[in-house]
Amino acid sequence: MQPIFTTPQSRALCPMNSDQLRRKIEKVFPYVEKPKGMALSFHADDCDQCSYLRNDLGRYTDTLLPPEGIREIYQEMSCLSAAAWRWVLPSYLLFSLSEKAGYDQTETEFLIYNLSPELKHQLETRKRLSALNQEQISCLIHFLEWCKDHEHWGQYCPDEISSAITFL
Repeated sequence: MQPIFTTPQSRALCPMNSDQLRRKIEKVFPYVEKPKGMALSFHADDCDQCSYLRNDLGRYTDTLLPPEGIREIYQEMSCLSAAAWRWVLPSYLLFSLSEKAGYDQTETEFLIYNLSPELKHQLETRKRLSALNQEQISCLIHFLEWCKDHEHWGQYCPDEISSAITFL
């Protein structure tokens, strides 16, 4: 499959430090309203996993998803709709850069995995990312480049990071 967006900017990236990346994320990923009801989930209402996730996320109504909310979704990102990805990514990406993410790096790990789907899951992943614009996809690539240069992520899952960059 072809990358979601292929632009000179998304292919010729200079590594960013954490502060530069944080500013970029804040610029291109505005906080948006949480999708309501079925608009939150990717699958139809007969999906129990999506139903449980909608229920678990019911207490989060703000545009900012707190770390507890990120911990609710990190294993269930495939259950989120494109609109829900737009809602969670600003909080999720900034969380991944924070010191809090350093204590239990599971959330960042699962984000990398979600951005590097196996071939059989690429079409669904493209649908989940379809509400993002070109600048946001480019920022995700910058995030992955940051992960690639990160002392932990660059060693722990370099193949998944490279796969995600290629996918995007």
